[in-house]
Amino acid sequence: MPKDAAVDEFAGLVRTLKARDGRSYEALGRRLSVSASTLHRYCSGATVPEEFAVIDRLARLCGADEEERRALQAAWTEAERARRRAASPAPPPVPTMSAAPESNPEPSAPEPGPGPAPDPSAPDPSAPDLSAPEAPRARPRRGAPA
Repeated sequence: MPKDAAVDEFAGLVRTLKARDGRSYEALGRRLSVSASTLHRYCSGATVPEEFAVIDRLARLCGADEEERRALQAAWTEAERARRRAASPAPPPVPTMSAAPESNPEPSAPEPGPGPAPDPSAPDPSAPDLSAPEAPRARPRRGAPA
């Protein structure tokens, strides 16, 4: 997948800071509490950090002035937008209707209508039958758990 121009610009600014400082990825990473490989991914444009804080700490550590830090934050914002666009899933394709009708379409079954209306004088089958006597309940045996 080709990189976005905003990601390339951001990575270039981070590389410039790192080169100006002269420390290794490992030495800078230790000072920033990130791994050397993570810092390398930021410099190469393979990854854009989710938060600007680590890049701001890098800028301060490498002696960036306020104007340079603002430019770095603007570049990070654009690169982060590009990262989010690339990470969002593509919408599913919309099925299209063919222009020509089928030559032998199958007939569809008719929709069932409402059933017959219930007879108001008929007993409700879900109601308990109160005309039958209730069966006696069995008593638990002595010593048996209840």
